[in-house]
Amino acid sequence: MLIILAAALVIGLALGLFGSGGSILTVPVLLYLMHLPQAEAVASALGVVAIISFVALLPYLYRRQMPWSVLAQVALPGVAGAILGSWLSEFVAGYLQLSLLATLMLLSAINMWRQQIWHFPLKNGWPLWFAGAGLGIVTGLVGVGGGFLIVPMLLAVTSLSMSSAIAASLMLVMLQSIAGFASHLWLLAQRGATVDMSTILLIGGVGALGSIAALGLSAKLPQQLLRRMFALFVVALAVFILTQQWLQQ
Repeated sequence: MLIILAAALVIGLALGLFGSGGSILTVPVLLYLMHLPQAEAVASALGVVAIISFVALLPYLYRRQMPWSVLAQVALPGVAGAILGSWLSEFVAGYLQLSLLATLMLLSAINMWRQQIWHFPLKNGWPLWFAGAGLGIVTGLVGVGGGFLIVPMLLAVTSLSMSSAIAASLMLVMLQSIAGFASHLWLLAQRGATVDMSTILLIGGVGALGSIAALGLSAKLPQQLLRRMFALFVVALAVFILTQQWLQQ
């Protein structure tokens, strides 16, 4: 249990420090440390991420760093995409979902290792809507928040500061996670299954404490070194997931 709680703390710290990266660890923690069935792990991960991102978001709201006009363009398609992704998860084989998750983890790690995050040549308007919908689909399908894609996307297509981009990322991650969580709960109920809310609240609560701790640490720790250490950890975890899938085939 201590290992699980420590992992939840790391998830919260990563979300609080970087605005991304932490949520991509939640499914592996639930799947391999708590040994939940995959469908329940994905649903539970979305609940955990929603709790942590909400708490991590509060300081940005207090400092009025939320770019509401930009958020309005991507929130609705992102939520709709999360619902669609949850529905698609019923038709995509489990090993494909986990392989996609591992691939996204590798992309996230590469992005964290770089001196500068990737920039994508998108423009405001309908391309941003489609990008938001795509990120939402990924959220619902594999149970990750998508912050590691949201932050560079917003920086590329707007004049937002890093802090405002992280604020918008956390809000989108929260909204998409809530939509995906509700959709997965409904799908599980159709099969007579459910999730353990006490587990979600415990891991989400510890992760939330990690996101609060990140506020005090962010100004004191070398960000680039932290990002690279976290990136190496994510790579190792992604390789483990891919190896597990290969051995089970």
